[in-house]
Amino acid sequence: MPETTPQATLRVKSSRFGEVEVPADRVITLPQGMIGFPQLRRYVLIRHREDSPFFWLQSLEAAELAFVVVNPLLFDTAYKFTLSNSETKLLNAEDPTHIQVWVVVTIPAGKPDKMTANLKAPVVINLQNRQAAQIILDDAKYSVRQPLASQGAGGAQGGNQEETA
Repeated sequence: MPETTPQATLRVKSSRFGEVEVPADRVITLPQGMIGFPQLRRYVLIRHREDSPFFWLQSLEAAELAFVVVNPLLFDTAYKFTLSNSETKLLNAEDPTHIQVWVVVTIPAGKPDKMTANLKAPVVINLQNRQAAQIILDDAKYSVRQPLASQGAGGAQGGNQEETA
C-alpha cells in the first residue's frame, strides 16, 4: 500500500470563526493587498455556510479582517471585463480558464435585504499559482455599491452579518 503524505495545513485565527485549519495550498497572495489594506497580503477563502453562496476572504495577518465575497455571476450573469496587460502580468495569468472572480459584499447589520456588491473593484484570483489582485475597473456601468437584492439575491441567503467593506 503506497504511503500518502499528509497535506500541510495552517491554523488561521479569525475573530469570526475562532481558529480554523485550512490546507496550506489554499493561501491566496495579493501582492498589492486589498484596497485600504496594502500591507496585508495573505488570505484564505472560508465558506460562510454550506448552503450559502457567500465566502469570507480572511486575512492571515489580521484575525479581525475578513471580507464577505461572492461570485458576481450569481447576481449579474452579464458581468464581465478584460484584464489589462499589467494585471495579467501581475497575476501571471496566461490561461483565462484558471481565473476566478469575486466581489466584496457589504451587508448592513440587521438589513441583509440592503446588501450591496462592489462590482467596480473585483478580486481576481489565478487558481494555478494562487496570485490575486483587487483591480479597479474603468467602466462606468459598474458601481461600488450595486444592490444585490434587486438582482434577485434573496436577503435570507446572506444571513445577519455585519458590514465588512
